[in-house]
Amino acid sequence: MEFDLVLFAAVGFAAQLIDGAIGMGYGVIASSVLIATGMPPAVASAAVHVTKIPTGIASGLSHWKFGNIDWPVCRRLILPGIVGGIVGASVIALLPIQVIRPLAALYLGLMGVVVILRALRWRRDLDPAATPRGRTGLIGLLGGLFDSFGGGWGPIVTSSLVLQGHEPRRVVGSANAAEPVVAAVQAAVFSFWLGAATLTAIGSTALAIMAGALLAAPVAAFLVNKLPGRLIAGTVGIVLVGINIPALVSLIGRLL
Repeated sequence: MEFDLVLFAAVGFAAQLIDGAIGMGYGVIASSVLIATGMPPAVASAAVHVTKIPTGIASGLSHWKFGNIDWPVCRRLILPGIVGGIVGASVIALLPIQVIRPLAALYLGLMGVVVILRALRWRRDLDPAATPRGRTGLIGLLGGLFDSFGGGWGPIVTSSLVLQGHEPRRVVGSANAAEPVVAAVQAAVFSFWLGAATLTAIGSTALAIMAGALLAAPVAAFLVNKLPGRLIAGTVGIVLVGINIPALVSLIGRLL
C-alpha cells in the first residue's frame, strides 16, 4: 500500500510538471492511471478534480509570481467553465464515458494537428498591435464540459487560446489560474451524484497525487517562463495528438 501511495505521488508530480509547463496533461495522465488500476471512470474523474483544487491554486500562484497570467482572459474563462463543468460532470456521472470520449478525442486530435502547424510557422516578431480574436467564453464552456470526461480543460483551453494568437506562456498561466475554480464546482457536482462516501473511500490515493502535484507546481511555472513560445506551442500540439491517437484509432475501428 505504501508503495502504491509513492507511485501515485510520482504520478501527481509528473502530471503537474507537464500540465504546469505546457498547460495540459494533469487530468488526462492522473485519470488514465486511476482507471488503469480498475477505478470506474466517473470516480477517477471525481478524485482528480478534488486534487485539482489545491494543486491548481498552487500552480496559479506560481504562475502569478512569474507574471504568466492574463487576468482579463482568466476571468472570461471562469463562469462559462463552471457552466460547462456542471453539465459535463453530470453527464459523466450518469452516462457511459464511451458515448462522449470518441467525440472529444476527434476534436482534440484535430486541434493538436492545427497547433503543430501553427508552431512550425511561429514568429516572435508578430505585429504588437494585433489583438487575438475568438470567443474566450465559448472556449471556457467547452473546456469545462470536456474536462469532466478525464482532462479536457488544458487541451481545449490552452490549444484554442494559443491558436487564436495569445502568448503561450500567458495562456498556460491563465488556464492554470482559472482551473481550480472550475474544478471545485465539478468536484461538488460529482459528490452530489456519486455520494461523498465514494470520494472519501479514495482519500489516500487523492492525497498522494495531490502531494506530488504540489511539489511540481512552482517548478513547472518556472519552466514555462523560460521555454520559447514555439517550443511550448509545438509540445502542446504533439501531446494532444499523442494522447488522443488510441481513442481515434478505436473510433475508426468501430466505424469500419
